[in-house]
Amino acid sequence: MARWRANSHSRQRPAWGSQARRSAGRHGVGNEKMLLYLDRFLTGELQPGQALTRQVVERWVQSMRHLSPGTRLNRLAILRQFCRYLSYFDPRTCTVFQCFLPRRTRFVPYIYTRQEVRRIMTAAQRSGAPGSLQPAVVSTLVGLLYATGLRVGEALWLKLGDLDLRRQLIHVREGKFHKSRYVPLSASTTAHLQVYLRRRRHAGLSTSSDAPLFVNTRGGMYHPVTFTTCFLAILRELGLRGPKGQRGPRVHDLRHAFAVGRLLAWYRQGANLLAKLPLLSTYLGHVTVTGTEIYLHATAELLAQAGERFHEHFAIPSTLARIRRHQRHAKH
Repeated sequence: MARWRANSHSRQRPAWGSQARRSAGRHGVGNEKMLLYLDRFLTGELQPGQALTRQVVERWVQSMRHLSPGTRLNRLAILRQFCRYLSYFDPRTCTVFQCFLPRRTRFVPYIYTRQEVRRIMTAAQRSGAPGSLQPAVVSTLVGLLYATGLRVGEALWLKLGDLDLRRQLIHVREGKFHKSRYVPLSASTTAHLQVYLRRRRHAGLSTSSDAPLFVNTRGGMYHPVTFTTCFLAILRELGLRGPKGQRGPRVHDLRHAFAVGRLLAWYRQGANLLAKLPLLSTYLGHVTVTGTEIYLHATAELLAQAGERFHEHFAIPSTLARIRRHQRHAKH
Protein backbone atom coordinates (compact mmCIF):
# COMPACT_ATOMS: atom_id res chain seq x y z
CA MET A 1 0.00 0.00 0.00
CA ALA A 2 1.28 3.46 -0.87
CA ARG A 3 2.34 5.54 2.08
CA TRP A 4 0.39 8.67 2.98
CA ARG A 5 1.74 11.88 1.49
CA ALA A 6 0.69 15.46 2.11
CA ASN A 7 0.64 16.38 -1.58
CA SER A 8 -3.09 17.10 -1.75
CA HIS A 9 -3.42 19.56 1.11
CA SER A 10 -0.16 20.44 2.86
CA ARG A 11 1.64 21.36 -0.36
CA GLN A 12 -1.16 23.83 -1.21
CA ARG A 13 -1.12 25.33 2.25
CA PRO A 14 2.60 26.28 2.37
CA ALA A 15 2.38 27.85 -1.08
CA TRP A 16 -0.55 30.02 0.03
CA GLY A 17 1.00 30.83 3.41
CA SER A 18 4.40 31.72 1.97
CA GLN A 19 2.83 34.04 -0.60
CA ALA A 20 0.85 35.79 2.11
CA ARG A 21 3.93 36.30 4.30
CA ARG A 22 6.01 37.58 1.39
CA SER A 23 3.27 40.03 0.39
CA ALA A 24 3.48 41.37 3.97
CA GLY A 25 7.24 41.82 3.59
CA ARG A 26 8.33 38.68 5.44
CA HIS A 27 10.35 35.67 4.34
CA GLY A 28 8.52 32.35 4.10
CA VAL A 29 11.64 30.19 4.05
CA GLY A 30 11.48 29.28 7.74
CA ASN A 31 7.85 28.20 7.53
CA GLU A 32 8.48 26.16 4.39
CA LYS A 33 11.33 24.35 6.13
CA MET A 34 9.13 23.50 9.12
CA LEU A 35 6.38 22.30 6.78
CA LEU A 36 8.85 19.97 5.13
CA TYR A 37 9.71 18.51 8.57
CA LEU A 38 6.00 18.03 9.24
CA ASP A 39 5.40 16.49 5.82
CA ARG A 40 8.26 14.03 6.36
CA PHE A 41 6.88 13.07 9.78
CA LEU A 42 3.31 12.56 8.56
CA THR A 43 4.53 10.55 5.61
CA GLY A 44 6.00 8.03 8.03
CA GLU A 45 3.03 8.08 10.40
CA LEU A 46 -0.12 7.89 8.27
CA GLN A 47 -1.52 5.59 5.61
CA PRO A 48 -4.05 6.66 2.94
CA GLY A 49 -7.41 7.43 4.51
CA GLN A 50 -6.10 7.75 8.06
CA ALA A 51 -6.93 10.90 10.03
CA LEU A 52 -4.49 13.19 11.76
CA THR A 53 -5.52 12.30 15.30
CA ARG A 54 -4.49 13.43 18.76
CA GLN A 55 -2.17 10.41 19.05
CA VAL A 56 -0.29 11.53 15.93
CA VAL A 57 0.00 15.07 17.32
CA GLU A 58 1.36 13.74 20.61
CA ARG A 59 3.97 11.66 18.77
CA TRP A 60 4.97 14.80 16.85
CA VAL A 61 5.41 16.59 20.17
CA GLN A 62 7.47 13.71 21.58
CA SER A 63 9.74 13.78 18.52
CA MET A 64 10.70 17.39 19.37
CA ARG A 65 11.74 16.89 23.01
CA HIS A 66 15.39 17.58 22.18
CA LEU A 67 14.63 20.95 20.57
CA SER A 68 14.53 24.36 22.23
CA PRO A 69 11.19 25.73 23.50
CA GLY A 70 11.15 28.36 20.75
CA THR A 71 11.66 25.80 17.99
CA ARG A 72 8.98 23.51 19.46
CA LEU A 73 6.57 26.42 19.66
CA ASN A 74 7.18 27.42 16.04
CA ARG A 75 6.70 23.86 14.77
CA LEU A 76 3.54 23.33 16.85
CA ALA A 77 2.14 26.61 15.57
CA ILE A 78 2.64 25.37 12.01
CA LEU A 79 0.95 22.06 12.91
CA ARG A 80 -1.95 23.94 14.49
CA GLN A 81 -2.52 25.98 11.32
CA PHE A 82 -2.25 22.86 9.17
CA CYS A 83 -4.78 20.97 11.32
CA ARG A 84 -7.24 23.86 11.05
CA TYR A 85 -6.86 23.79 7.28
CA LEU A 86 -7.14 20.00 7.04
CA SER A 87 -10.27 19.91 9.25
CA TYR A 88 -12.23 21.53 6.42
CA PHE A 89 -11.64 18.35 4.39
CA ASP A 90 -11.63 15.75 7.19
CA PRO A 91 -13.68 16.49 10.36
CA ARG A 92 -11.78 13.69 12.17
CA THR A 93 -8.68 15.91 12.24
CA CYS A 94 -7.39 16.75 15.71
CA THR A 95 -7.84 20.39 16.79
CA VAL A 96 -4.73 21.84 18.42
CA PHE A 97 -5.85 24.58 20.80
CA GLN A 98 -3.72 27.62 21.60
CA CYS A 99 -3.36 26.57 25.23
CA PHE A 100 -1.64 23.37 24.05
CA LEU A 101 1.33 25.37 22.76
CA PRO A 102 4.34 25.83 25.08
CA ARG A 103 5.11 29.30 26.36
CA ARG A 104 7.91 31.13 24.63
CA THR A 105 10.83 32.27 26.79
CA ARG A 106 12.49 35.22 25.14
CA PHE A 107 16.28 35.27 25.23
CA VAL A 108 17.62 38.23 27.20
CA PRO A 109 20.20 40.09 25.11
CA TYR A 110 23.59 41.07 26.44
CA ILE A 111 24.23 44.81 26.38
CA TYR A 112 27.89 45.56 25.67
CA THR A 113 29.42 48.60 27.32
CA ARG A 114 31.63 51.03 25.42
CA GLN A 115 34.64 49.75 27.35
CA GLU A 116 33.90 46.15 26.38
CA VAL A 117 33.56 47.07 22.71
CA ARG A 118 36.89 48.89 22.83
CA ARG A 119 38.51 45.78 24.35
CA ILE A 120 36.98 43.59 21.64
CA MET A 121 38.21 45.90 18.86
CA THR A 122 41.69 46.01 20.37
CA ALA A 123 41.81 42.22 20.63
CA ALA A 124 40.54 41.94 17.04
CA GLN A 125 43.52 43.98 15.84
CA ARG A 126 45.74 41.18 17.16
CA SER A 127 43.80 38.44 15.33
CA GLY A 128 44.62 36.98 11.93
CA ALA A 129 47.94 36.50 10.20
CA PRO A 130 50.56 39.21 10.88
CA GLY A 131 50.61 41.81 8.10
CA SER A 132 47.21 40.73 6.70
CA LEU A 133 44.11 42.90 6.38
CA GLN A 134 42.00 40.55 8.52
CA PRO A 135 42.64 42.29 11.88
CA ALA A 136 41.45 45.57 10.36
CA VAL A 137 38.43 43.82 8.81
CA VAL A 138 37.28 42.28 12.10
CA SER A 139 37.99 45.36 14.21
CA THR A 140 36.26 47.74 11.80
CA LEU A 141 33.28 45.43 11.43
CA VAL A 142 32.81 45.20 15.20
CA GLY A 143 32.93 48.98 15.49
CA LEU A 144 30.48 49.47 12.62
CA LEU A 145 27.96 47.02 14.07
CA TYR A 146 28.10 48.71 17.46
CA ALA A 147 27.93 52.24 16.05
CA THR A 148 25.08 51.65 13.57
CA GLY A 149 23.06 48.68 14.82
CA LEU A 150 23.30 46.96 11.43
CA ARG A 151 22.55 43.26 11.24
CA VAL A 152 25.76 41.32 10.63
CA GLY A 153 24.46 40.05 7.29
CA GLU A 154 23.64 43.58 6.17
CA ALA A 155 27.14 44.77 7.03
CA LEU A 156 28.86 41.88 5.28
CA TRP A 157 26.78 42.33 2.12
CA LEU A 158 27.86 45.97 1.78
CA LYS A 159 29.65 46.92 -1.42
CA LEU A 160 32.07 49.81 -1.78
CA GLY A 161 29.41 51.63 -3.80
CA ASP A 162 27.05 51.50 -0.82
CA LEU A 163 29.30 53.88 1.14
CA ASP A 164 28.89 57.62 0.76
CA LEU A 165 31.40 58.97 3.24
CA ARG A 166 31.08 62.51 1.93
CA ARG A 167 27.43 62.56 3.04
CA GLN A 168 28.16 60.13 5.91
CA LEU A 169 25.63 57.53 4.73
CA ILE A 170 25.44 53.78 4.17
CA HIS A 171 22.92 52.37 1.71
CA VAL A 172 21.61 49.02 2.97
CA ARG A 173 20.14 47.27 -0.06
CA GLU A 174 17.51 44.56 0.30
CA GLY A 175 17.98 43.95 4.00
CA LYS A 176 15.76 41.72 6.11
CA PHE A 177 12.13 41.65 4.88
CA HIS A 178 13.43 43.02 1.52
CA LYS A 179 13.65 46.52 3.01
CA SER A 180 16.30 48.96 1.78
CA ARG A 181 17.27 52.00 3.81
CA TYR A 182 19.92 54.68 4.34
CA VAL A 183 21.84 54.57 7.63
CA PRO A 184 23.59 57.77 8.77
CA LEU A 185 27.11 57.61 10.18
CA SER A 186 28.69 59.62 12.95
CA ALA A 187 31.84 61.63 12.28
CA SER A 188 33.99 59.20 14.29
CA THR A 189 32.59 56.14 12.48
CA THR A 190 33.17 57.84 9.14
CA ALA A 191 36.79 58.57 10.11
CA HIS A 192 37.38 54.93 11.10
CA LEU A 193 35.92 53.73 7.79
CA GLN A 194 38.21 56.10 5.90
CA VAL A 195 41.23 54.62 7.67
CA TYR A 196 40.03 51.10 6.88
CA LEU A 197 39.46 51.95 3.20
CA ARG A 198 43.02 53.29 2.92
CA ARG A 199 44.40 50.06 4.36
CA ARG A 200 42.15 48.05 2.08
CA ARG A 201 43.37 50.01 -0.95
CA HIS A 202 47.02 49.64 0.05
CA ALA A 203 46.45 45.86 0.25
CA GLY A 204 45.85 45.92 -3.50
CA LEU A 205 42.21 44.85 -3.36
CA SER A 206 39.59 45.81 -5.92
CA THR A 207 38.19 49.32 -5.65
CA SER A 208 35.26 48.63 -7.97
CA SER A 209 31.90 49.89 -6.68
CA ASP A 210 30.52 46.34 -6.63
CA ALA A 211 33.48 44.91 -4.67
CA PRO A 212 32.71 43.77 -1.10
CA LEU A 213 33.56 46.25 1.65
CA PHE A 214 34.65 43.56 4.10
CA VAL A 215 36.86 40.96 2.43
CA ASN A 216 38.33 37.57 3.29
CA THR A 217 41.92 36.52 2.63
CA ARG A 218 41.08 35.80 -1.02
CA GLY A 219 39.41 39.15 -1.65
CA GLY A 220 35.87 37.79 -1.62
CA MET A 221 33.05 38.65 0.76
CA TYR A 222 33.85 37.93 4.42
CA HIS A 223 31.57 35.08 5.46
CA PRO A 224 29.20 35.50 8.47
CA VAL A 225 30.24 32.13 9.95
CA THR A 226 33.93 33.06 9.75
CA PHE A 227 33.29 36.38 11.45
CA THR A 228 31.07 34.85 14.15
CA THR A 229 33.69 32.19 14.93
CA CYS A 230 36.41 34.83 15.24
CA PHE A 231 34.19 37.13 17.32
CA LEU A 232 33.24 34.41 19.81
CA ALA A 233 36.88 33.36 20.14
CA ILE A 234 37.75 36.95 21.08
CA LEU A 235 34.95 37.04 23.67
CA ARG A 236 36.32 33.86 25.28
CA GLU A 237 39.84 35.27 25.23
CA LEU A 238 38.61 38.35 27.08
CA GLY A 239 36.51 36.34 29.55
CA LEU A 240 33.22 37.74 28.25
CA ARG A 241 31.90 34.32 27.28
CA GLY A 242 32.29 30.81 28.69
CA PRO A 243 33.57 27.68 26.91
CA LYS A 244 31.95 26.27 23.79
CA GLY A 245 28.49 24.91 24.46
CA GLN A 246 27.62 27.60 26.99
CA ARG A 247 25.34 30.51 26.19
CA GLY A 248 26.68 34.03 26.38
CA PRO A 249 27.07 37.32 24.52
CA ARG A 250 26.59 37.08 20.74
CA VAL A 251 27.41 39.09 17.64
CA HIS A 252 23.76 40.16 17.33
CA ASP A 253 23.93 41.70 20.81
CA LEU A 254 25.98 44.54 19.29
CA ARG A 255 22.75 45.57 17.56
CA HIS A 256 20.85 45.36 20.85
CA ALA A 257 23.52 47.45 22.55
CA PHE A 258 23.19 50.14 19.89
CA ALA A 259 19.40 50.32 20.24
CA VAL A 260 19.43 50.40 24.04
CA GLY A 261 22.18 53.02 24.04
CA ARG A 262 20.21 55.19 21.65
CA LEU A 263 17.06 54.99 23.79
CA LEU A 264 18.97 55.83 26.96
CA ALA A 265 20.63 58.80 25.26
CA TRP A 266 17.28 60.13 24.07
CA TYR A 267 15.76 59.74 27.51
CA ARG A 268 18.65 61.56 29.19
CA GLN A 269 18.24 64.36 26.65
CA GLY A 270 14.61 64.69 27.70
CA ALA A 271 13.29 63.60 24.30
CA ASN A 272 9.80 62.20 23.79
CA LEU A 273 10.43 58.47 23.39
CA LEU A 274 6.94 57.91 21.98
CA ALA A 275 7.92 60.12 19.07
CA LYS A 276 11.48 58.80 18.78
CA LEU A 277 10.81 55.05 18.88
CA PRO A 278 9.20 54.88 15.42
CA LEU A 279 12.34 56.61 14.09
CA LEU A 280 14.53 53.96 15.73
CA SER A 281 12.31 51.24 14.27
CA THR A 282 12.80 52.66 10.77
CA TYR A 283 16.53 53.10 11.34
CA LEU A 284 16.91 49.47 12.41
CA GLY A 285 14.85 48.20 9.47
CA HIS A 286 12.00 46.78 11.56
CA VAL A 287 8.70 46.06 9.82
CA THR A 288 6.60 47.44 12.70
CA VAL A 289 7.30 49.61 15.72
CA THR A 290 6.34 46.78 18.08
CA GLY A 291 9.40 44.88 16.84
CA THR A 292 11.50 47.49 18.65
CA GLU A 293 9.90 46.93 22.06
CA ILE A 294 12.35 44.17 23.04
CA TYR A 295 14.96 46.84 23.71
CA LEU A 296 12.86 48.39 26.47
CA HIS A 297 13.39 45.44 28.80
CA ALA A 298 17.02 44.82 27.84
CA THR A 299 18.38 46.74 30.84
CA ALA A 300 16.93 47.48 34.26
CA GLU A 301 17.73 51.16 33.86
CA LEU A 302 15.69 51.45 30.68
CA LEU A 303 12.84 49.46 32.20
CA ALA A 304 12.61 51.79 35.18
CA GLN A 305 12.87 55.00 33.15
CA ALA A 306 10.93 54.47 29.95
CA GLY A 307 9.37 51.02 29.75
CA GLU A 308 5.89 51.75 31.07
CA ARG A 309 5.36 54.91 29.01
CA PHE A 310 6.16 53.07 25.80
CA HIS A 311 4.23 49.88 26.52
CA GLU A 312 1.07 51.77 27.45
CA HIS A 313 0.94 52.92 23.84
CA PHE A 314 2.63 50.24 21.78
CA ALA A 315 3.05 46.91 23.58
CA ILE A 316 0.82 44.06 24.64
CA PRO A 317 -0.59 44.02 28.21
CA SER A 318 1.37 40.92 29.25
CA THR A 319 4.63 42.69 28.45
CA LEU A 320 3.56 45.74 30.46
CA ALA A 321 2.71 43.48 33.39
CA ARG A 322 6.20 41.93 33.28
CA ILE A 323 7.74 45.41 33.30
CA ARG A 324 5.69 46.47 36.32
CA ARG A 325 6.67 43.28 38.19
CA HIS A 326 10.32 43.93 37.38
CA GLN A 327 10.04 47.49 38.68
CA ARG A 328 8.40 46.33 41.92
CA HIS A 329 11.14 43.74 42.51
CA ALA A 330 13.83 46.34 41.80
CA LYS A 331 12.46 48.53 44.61
CA HIS A 332 12.71 45.75 47.24
